[in-house]
Amino acid sequence: MRGLRLRRGAARACLLASLLALATPATLACLTGCGATPMRVPSLDEVERARTTEAAKDAAARAPEAYARAEQERAFARAAHTSGDDVAANLHAERAMAAYGHAGAVARLSRAIADLADAQKALDDATAQEQSLAASRAKLDLEAQDLERRGEIARDRLLPAASGQAAADREAARFAAARSLAVEARLLCGAARLIGASAAGLTEAQGEVDKLDVRLGLAVPASPPGTKAGTRSEVIDDAGVARAHCLDVLTRSRRLTGGNQGDADALLSELSASGGWDPTRDERGVLVTLRGAFQGATLTDDGESKLENLGRVAAAHPGFSVQVVVHDAQPPAAKDDIDGRRADAAVKALVTGGAAAGRVKAELAGARAPAVDPGDSRLRARNERIDVVFIAGGEAAPSEGEVSSRGGSRSRRPSGCAAGDRGSSRSSFAASR
Repeated sequence: MRGLRLRRGAARACLLASLLALATPATLACLTGCGATPMRVPSLDEVERARTTEAAKDAAARAPEAYARAEQERAFARAAHTSGDDVAANLHAERAMAAYGHAGAVARLSRAIADLADAQKALDDATAQEQSLAASRAKLDLEAQDLERRGEIARDRLLPAASGQAAADREAARFAAARSLAVEARLLCGAARLIGASAAGLTEAQGEVDKLDVRLGLAVPASPPGTKAGTRSEVIDDAGVARAHCLDVLTRSRRLTGGNQGDADALLSELSASGGWDPTRDERGVLVTLRGAFQGATLTDDGESKLENLGRVAAAHPGFSVQVVVHDAQPPAAKDDIDGRRADAAVKALVTGGAAAGRVKAELAGARAPAVDPGDSRLRARNERIDVVFIAGGEAAPSEGEVSSRGGSRSRRPSGCAAGDRGSSRSSFAASR
C-alpha cells in the first residue's frame, strides 16, 4: 500500500516537471504578475466618491484648511494601500471620510455666518429706511397740518359771505354773535402776542379788534346801531374778518417760533389719563374748564386745590404759557370788579402751585362768550366758569406795562402776570365749551 502511494507521487512530480519544461518565460512572467496585484479596499472607493460630491467642492472653497486635512488623510490611505498595508490604508480612509464631513460642516457654518451677516445688513438697511420714512412722514404730517390751518384761515377770510338783509330781531342776533366773535378775535391776538410779541401783522389785526370793540361796546338795542329793520349790518362780517386776521397772525407766530403742536397732544393725553380734568383742544393748546370754583370773589377749597394742581402741571411743562379766562353767567355791572378779583385769586393759586408768574395772564370775557344759551334760565349758570388754557410755544413774557384793556372783552393783568392768549376757530371755541 505504501509502495503504491510512493509510485503515484513520483508520477505527479514527473508530470509537473514536464509542464515546467514546456512553459515559456512569458507565461511564467504573467503568472508571477497576476499573483502580485494588490486587492481593492472598499473604504478607499468611498473616499473617492465623497471627494467628488458638491459638498466637498463647497468645502474646498469655504473651508480650505479642513479640506486640506481630509486630502492629507486620503493621500496617506492611498500610499499605505500601494505599499500593501491595507489595515493602515483602511484606517486613513476612515479618517479621510471624517475629515471630509468636518470640512463640510465648517463650510455650512461659514455659509450660515455669511447669510446671517447679509440678513443683518438687510435688516439694518430696512430699519434705516423705515426711520427715514417715519421722519419724512412726520414732516409731511406737520406740513399737512400747516396747510390745513392755512386753508382754514383762507376760508375764514372768505367766509362768511356778506350778510344779506334781515329783520330787526335777526340783526340783533347777528350783533350778539359779532360780540362773541370780537371776544375770540381779541383772545387770538393775545395768543399771538404771547407766542411772539413782534409777530408780523399783529399790530394791524389788534387795531381791527379795537375798532370793532368800539362799535360793539354798547348794549344790544332792539335794532343795532346804524341799521333799520330790513337793512343789512356789516358788523357781523367785520367781526368774522377780524377774528380770521388774528388767527392768521397766531398761526404764523407759531410757525416762526417753532411751536410744536405735538407737545399739546401729549399734555392732553397726560391730563386725560390723570382723570378729573376733562381737557379739550383748540388752536390755543389744551383747555381745562372749572365750574363752581368761586364763592363770591373767593376761591372755594376745591377750586383753589384744583388751580394749584394745574399750577404744578404748568411747572412740569415749562414750554407752555397759561391763560386764565373768567366768564360770567350775566353781564357784569360797569363798576363791578368781582371778575377782576376772581382773576387775581385764580392766578395766585396757579403761581402758588408752581406756574411761572411771567407766563400767566388773566382775561375777563364777561358774558360775551357763553357756553350755553344765556336765555335759558335752567342752563344759564353753566356760563359762569374759568378756562385754564395751556398754550404751547412762545417767547419770554412781555413786560409789566403790556396790559390789554380793549373796549370789548375786558383784559386784566394781575400782579406778576404776562400777556396771554385765547385762540381758536369758531368750531373749536364752541367745542371747548
